[in-house]
Amino acid sequence: MMGKLRGSVMPMDPLGKVGLLCQACGFLLTNPQQAECGHRYCRRCVKGLFRDSERIVSCLTCKKVLHLKEFHSDRAAENDALDTQIACPNFDCRWTGTLKSYQEHLCLPEAPIGTTKNATLIPEDQNENKEKEAHWSVTAPIMGGPSLNIEAVQLRMEAMELMVASLRRQLNQQVSNVKTLQHCCSQYEELLKISQETRNNPHGTKGSVPSTQELASTDGILIWKVENFSKLLKDAKSGKRNSIFSPAFATHPFGYRLYVRLYPDGDGVGKGGHLSLFLALAKGPYDDILPWPFRQKVTFSLLDPTRRKSPLMETFLPDPQSTSFQQPHQKLNVASGSPLFASHTEIPSYLKDDTLFLKIVVDLTGIDI
Repeated sequence: MMGKLRGSVMPMDPLGKVGLLCQACGFLLTNPQQAECGHRYCRRCVKGLFRDSERIVSCLTCKKVLHLKEFHSDRAAENDALDTQIACPNFDCRWTGTLKSYQEHLCLPEAPIGTTKNATLIPEDQNENKEKEAHWSVTAPIMGGPSLNIEAVQLRMEAMELMVASLRRQLNQQVSNVKTLQHCCSQYEELLKISQETRNNPHGTKGSVPSTQELASTDGILIWKVENFSKLLKDAKSGKRNSIFSPAFATHPFGYRLYVRLYPDGDGVGKGGHLSLFLALAKGPYDDILPWPFRQKVTFSLLDPTRRKSPLMETFLPDPQSTSFQQPHQKLNVASGSPLFASHTEIPSYLKDDTLFLKIVVDLTGIDI
């Protein structure tokens, strides 16, 4: 039934197909034989078990004493094995498919899995095969009676190598999935934190989003006067109020609605030594007709009210792959921008009457609405 089986193979999901693995060689069953104890073996492995003992053997798994007549062909297991997904045992080949389709696979490994260096493949039990189909086996014995020979050890090792390779492929896929989920979770955690702060602190503590619908400007430019900065910094260091939001502004009367989020004591890599500044896209009434993702260049500036020094400036281009710049489906997207905008050592020279002046400019080039 197995056609031209060229070497032993392993399922791509060995843990999920453990019931289809031979108890002797450890590979996917070929011509399965089920013992009275319920454990399964390849037919060639059964012959190996009885090679040195023509009367009785012990099951390699449960140690039950068995006679040759207590092994029977298992057609159901054979059908399941034929439908099992496998990978070509030649490690230079990327072919995958069912064991049944593997019979037509044209890749011939230089050294078939399960053979020794000088082993050759010969037809097995030609006289006993009533259907006159070619079955293949290794000329060296699989099992040498009670003692495990070198070929059997090699088979076991190769079976484990194939299992490890299959598990490594699955693990790499899961690692990729976990990284994607971690990124999504971090975004949702930030949104949840904003939501909780808004609900628990309606008067603006902990950096809640302003509830006013009025826009400070509709030309993409915001001048933000941040008063009592020393108190804001003290509250941030104590954990009482980590951040504050600017008034809402828009790129144009029917454009993107935006906020700026300021962390006096920094956030992320800027925590403890910098003022961090981020742009947050808010859900607006005209989002459905605006182009997404948001791609406009943004410039942050810290102004000197004495006009003696040049502004501290930083410009960034939004990452179109970031969820921060996709169309908002909640009240506010996760803010993104500059965690290292200004160091605490620079800020005092830009303070006047304990007040900072920040300027945010959104480049409107390319907006067609």
